[in-house]
Amino acid sequence: MLELAREFADVLFDAGFTTVVPFKSYEALQHGVLTGEVDAAWGPPLICARVEAAGGTVALRAVRRGEVTYRSVLLVRVQDRFELASLGTGEYRPRAVWVDSWSMAGYLLPRAHLRRIGVDPARAFSSEKMLGSYTACFDAVLDVDAELTASFLGKTELEAMWGDRMRRLRPVGYSEEIPNDGVVIAPSLAVEQRTVLIGRLRKLLSNARSHHVLCSVFTVTDFDQPAPGTYTSMLGYL
Repeated sequence: MLELAREFADVLFDAGFTTVVPFKSYEALQHGVLTGEVDAAWGPPLICARVEAAGGTVALRAVRRGEVTYRSVLLVRVQDRFELASLGTGEYRPRAVWVDSWSMAGYLLPRAHLRRIGVDPARAFSSEKMLGSYTACFDAVLDVDAELTASFLGKTELEAMWGDRMRRLRPVGYSEEIPNDGVVIAPSLAVEQRTVLIGRLRKLLSNARSHHVLCSVFTVTDFDQPAPGTYTSMLGYL
């Protein structure tokens, strides 16, 4: 891992970056990009959308197993038979556990899906908790500490992604698809600076070694360059 970190730093230096700044939260990361504290960052779709809406650019988008989008799937225990459309209409109000309030697949997308089918999330649950990870949420449902959670999902089967625990959970709803996370460039950079930076990033990807390092660090199989405006519509999920 330390060797990969060194290689990553070398790759960023080759692209013209002189400083790498770690952020402790997505909120801090978003603030850093929007204020121009950092010129570029790897961010989740929500940050990509907000930066794009503010006039920034999503320079690169993650490609995972040939996919450039993903969606959220809502999960309950196999033996639980309630349906999503019934939530908020009767006395039964399950307990929900989510990943994080900034997580698209682990919070924002499933709640947007509920609203789309006529369910008010504010009335649907007896409690909602943030547990910080997908596995913690799965375990809470399987341990009967909650009744509903959500996961991200591409075209890969859930069991292939998360293992045997998925045999004890069943999908009850799917959100719309959204674009993967990506590299954002701060809106404070002039157009000429952005063009130069994007060119350097694309040059890195044309080199086999630096391409491998970037894919390894970001856990992707490749990158593409999304069309302008690809992310902005996601702000409607908030």
